[in-house]
Amino acid sequence: MKFPAFCSVDKSEDQESMAVVPVRSVRRRNVSDPSSEVLETTDLLQQILAKLPAKMVFGFTLVSRYWNEVIIDPKLVCHLKVPRNPTAVFVRRSVMHNDNVKFTHIPLEGVAGGGGARIRRSTVSLNLLENENFTNVPFVIEHSGNGLMICSSCEPRCYFLYNPTTKKRVRIPELKTSVVISMHISFQATGRHKIVAVYSNSDKLQLHVLEPNKSIPHWRNTGVDFPVLGLDVVNYGYGVDIDGVIYWPCYKSRGLMLFNVREETLQWLPEVPQPYNKFSGITYFGECKGNLRMVVNSSMRGPTFDMLELKPDHSMWFIKYHIDLTPRVRRTNRLPILVLALLPGEDQEEDDSYLIIHILTEVLSYNFKDASMRKLCDLCFRPTEYLYLRSEPWNYVHSYLQNPTYPRLTAS
Repeated sequence: MKFPAFCSVDKSEDQESMAVVPVRSVRRRNVSDPSSEVLETTDLLQQILAKLPAKMVFGFTLVSRYWNEVIIDPKLVCHLKVPRNPTAVFVRRSVMHNDNVKFTHIPLEGVAGGGGARIRRSTVSLNLLENENFTNVPFVIEHSGNGLMICSSCEPRCYFLYNPTTKKRVRIPELKTSVVISMHISFQATGRHKIVAVYSNSDKLQLHVLEPNKSIPHWRNTGVDFPVLGLDVVNYGYGVDIDGVIYWPCYKSRGLMLFNVREETLQWLPEVPQPYNKFSGITYFGECKGNLRMVVNSSMRGPTFDMLELKPDHSMWFIKYHIDLTPRVRRTNRLPILVLALLPGEDQEEDDSYLIIHILTEVLSYNFKDASMRKLCDLCFRPTEYLYLRSEPWNYVHSYLQNPTYPRLTAS
């Protein structure tokens, strides 16, 4: 008996019970595909994904449910190559908390590499209660760090931990107090973080810590005593986390407050001088390659200003860079300059940093290495918006980087 070429005969001991089986099915059972074995082995797949950029890895979560579970596994997240440079900056446009809050989203990918393409900004809003029978509830960004944001709403009053990359959010447990001064994220290690809250209770400042990685997260009073009382001395809204230590700047010409999150100790440094005789407000306060940097308004002299860096021993601020925008703007009078973000670059040894600034109606990138400038996009502000952006940048300008770390509040 002859059989077609696309069939094979499965012979058994009983010749009368012969079955016709397609060759294609036999090959699937008998010939193994090495690549399929790798992709179906969790450990091997995670080892491969750990060598890829975090943004690319997160895109693979759409392949299948299995891939999604593999990628959001904390064991893989701890080894992902999270980018060092901020990938975008959010600029809050409306002034009042109960307005229809909008943000201008300015992408920064490729800027640190000197890319020549113009970027395209967009307008976005944060509605984190859309699945909880609330609509059009305005949210503002309280703090941003390492890819996560703390966002708050006014009515109803609630806080969320939000990841703009994954669009995931979880509600932060309510803090039983009437006046929350600030909340900040402190990262202890990859995939592990704490939330630090400063609040006022009967005219006394207190500091609580929430550990999201615990099985049952709850606020805990650290019991630390604030050496300086009064919100007119220390700016607790402009906290910067560097290696588990949160720094808060002082409103005066001297002083710096820092909180060691691991040891839960608060330290006040009253004698930390800066190079200027007066202190007229902070334009930028942030981290770059493990160092604390700052730009103050009193350093702005026409189209030039200085970027300060804090010495590792916290003894003083010194002028790290003198920035001259004269080649771009040939005006000698005082210019409205806003510092939106600082991109540290990918080279840890060589300073290939970029500064993102807004001047007049343009967003520019400034390269510290060769003092070159490039226009990124056009951006105009209303007078009231610009006033608040200048006086309270910590409330209106927030940079973030893409990080697929899931914002969990439990260890499960």
